[in-house]
Amino acid sequence: VTMGPNAIGATETPTAPAESALAATVDSGFMNFTATEKENNPMEAVDTSLPLPQTQFTKDHPNDAIGATDSTPTAPAESALAATADSGLTSSAGGTLTTFYAIADCPYDDNERKNLMPAYIENLDGGADFMVHLGDLQYAKVDRCREYAYREAAGILGRSAVTTFVLPGDNDINDCDDVSHGESMWLEYLHRFDERWDHPFDVRRWGSLDESFTFVHRRVLYFAINIVGGEPHSRTEKERRHREHLAQIRGTLSEIEDGDFDVMVLLGHAEPSRHHRDFFRGRDGFYSIVAEVGKPTLHLHGDRHEYYEQP
Repeated sequence: VTMGPNAIGATETPTAPAESALAATVDSGFMNFTATEKENNPMEAVDTSLPLPQTQFTKDHPNDAIGATDSTPTAPAESALAATADSGLTSSAGGTLTTFYAIADCPYDDNERKNLMPAYIENLDGGADFMVHLGDLQYAKVDRCREYAYREAAGILGRSAVTTFVLPGDNDINDCDDVSHGESMWLEYLHRFDERWDHPFDVRRWGSLDESFTFVHRRVLYFAINIVGGEPHSRTEKERRHREHLAQIRGTLSEIEDGDFDVMVLLGHAEPSRHHRDFFRGRDGFYSIVAEVGKPTLHLHGDRHEYYEQP
């Protein structure tokens, strides 16, 4: 994996979309990224026992990789990550180079709702392919899953100049005092959010799990799934959902031609923890799938409230 200044926006003098932004051009390896600046979540420490596929990679990550300009960039929002996934075949704008934005864990308070996040959305480069919000569009302990929080978040994201996908985080449904209420609010304001745009993506949704989906774009295969942090409100439901996601991923890979994609990207809210071992580990887990496919794979998630990289 190489990380450098020209990945964001693919211009000569790119502007960092946020203080915690990280630009990544992917050509090999398996990585975890998360980007926000809020306090660490004590419930979700990194599960270092989860084995990662062993792949070789090179890395160039200078101190000025964030922002990537001669002068200090102005960040319009707090928690965003711009990722450029490249199969390595070509770097032309019309080829396989893909630029998209990933944000997570915002807005968490009224300052972010009224100031930081609207400013970020308004300053997005409309030349990107898409944006994805990886979940947690409120802070459940404070916002109490009130309709206001969902409505405000949807209103902000709805002003995006690029197609925007939204995935659930634990604060959106799982952490609500009334989980059924959180689910109803999610369905009303954030469900199938990308359908507000007339976009070119051939999105395949997964039946009863239609908050999760997959698509291929410029030879990059994306899996966007409902996998959240926090303490599961139901272990039975969590384990069933993880099994179904793995089955859907394997089913998709069995139907798609191997030559139709060169890179895989996994999108979801949760930082891998003990609650996600059933999804990532084991003979049938996602890490095994990555090893079987044998192609560069990038995992983008929120949840931890700081950014890091892990090969």
